[in-house]
Amino acid sequence: MGTKILTGNNMEKLREIESESIDCVVSSPPYFGLRDYGTGTWEGGDPNCPHKRLTKISKDTATGHAGMYEQGHVVGDAIYKQICPECGAKRVDDQFGLEETLEEYIEKTVLLFEELRRVLKPQGTVWWNLGDSYANKSSAWGGRGKNSILNNTGLKDKQRRNTIVPEGLKAKDLMMIPARVAIALSENGWYLRSEIIWHKPNPMPESVKDRPTSAHEKIYLFSKNKKYYYDADAIREKAKTKPTVRNKSAEGYQADYPNGKRFSEGERTYGNGYANKRNVWSTKYESDEEERMYRQGMSKTRGENVVFVRTKLPTQENFVKFIRERTSIKQLDEETDIKKTKIEHWFRNDESGFAFPSVEDWKAIKDYVNDWSKDFELIDEGLTYVESHLDSIESNPLGKNKRNVWTVTTKPFKGAHFAVFPTDLIEPCIKAGCPKGGTVLDPFGGSGTTGFVANNLGRDAILIELNEEYVEIAKKRIGGDNPLFSEVEDG
Repeated sequence: MGTKILTGNNMEKLREIESESIDCVVSSPPYFGLRDYGTGTWEGGDPNCPHKRLTKISKDTATGHAGMYEQGHVVGDAIYKQICPECGAKRVDDQFGLEETLEEYIEKTVLLFEELRRVLKPQGTVWWNLGDSYANKSSAWGGRGKNSILNNTGLKDKQRRNTIVPEGLKAKDLMMIPARVAIALSENGWYLRSEIIWHKPNPMPESVKDRPTSAHEKIYLFSKNKKYYYDADAIREKAKTKPTVRNKSAEGYQADYPNGKRFSEGERTYGNGYANKRNVWSTKYESDEEERMYRQGMSKTRGENVVFVRTKLPTQENFVKFIRERTSIKQLDEETDIKKTKIEHWFRNDESGFAFPSVEDWKAIKDYVNDWSKDFELIDEGLTYVESHLDSIESNPLGKNKRNVWTVTTKPFKGAHFAVFPTDLIEPCIKAGCPKGGTVLDPFGGSGTTGFVANNLGRDAILIELNEEYVEIAKKRIGGDNPLFSEVEDG
């Protein structure tokens, strides 16, 4: 397996990729206004100006700002996106995420997805990781703290913050950026199939006292078409119950919460020594009886009722063809007592609107379509043959279906930029979204995690990255850690 790395603007580099050649896209684009990854140049102004608010950064901060500064990057309201308010210099940059407005960020994402639509195979999917942020207005001057890296330098004691609140929002509003992007893409024709919550047990610390600490991000699963490749078996979760009939017991559901506690330790809102309450809460049923009483879809009488199933039904295509050739909606409406709205469903070709006639309805109309042919005999048998069994559920021996809340810790990677994609997070995306031997694309390649995981799983990868430093990091990571499984190629 190999990874091809294309260096440059992803919109331009995507045009070099053959149409309908990609099985799956897995990516985490730069979030709106969050970080500057150091790909820009500046025109005009003072050549000695840093073009960023250094008073944001402390030499011993625990929140990552110092580490970003050491790599030449800045975060949040320390970023000067287009014009430097200190010297008036103008930024020249192809970087994604430093748009002036939220609307521009969303529009740019929609345009990028148009190119992704072109390169994706008809059955292709996109797994898109997005984080949120809060609206914040500030044009004030930010001073340095006692540990600021500006101390004992000739730079100004105060520098201007330069952020604005997007139109329609208020200061301190959660901007709902992932949801706005998802809605825009859905309105542009993409099928939004799942909103996955990435729960972080070790989130970035936040010094907030008026809301829970942010401990999750979103991964959206989009498909190009209504039918698409998705291997559910490849990512099934280990079931807590035995793979047998599940009609009486919910054993094991409170194993992680001993003594009937509703929340895990360390997540309490109050109490000495506890952290701020996070915004991902887990609750469990107090007992098996309570779960059976209230859990959605789990009936108290499961396994005690008899259900009837028609196991020999014809295909929708064959049935619709058969009935259309022998009768019409008008005839059945006029000559039977069955409602026209019900009859119409039998003649439909779309899956969502089609329905087979019930056994009783079929008996009422069969004389209108009985031509004594072999086709009629097969249709008649399929619609009238019924089997009965108890309404029990048997667990899949491979495990239960993957849920849409994934708990994955963030993990550092030496030499990489601040926002490293955890391998455990994207492994299920690739397993479910790309067949073995297929090709995974990441238009924001970063430190190469997508290529690294794809190659390990027997898939090829194409990465696009604007920052040449990260390209070198990705090459060393993929080729160095996977020498037997990966071949890195420059594009």
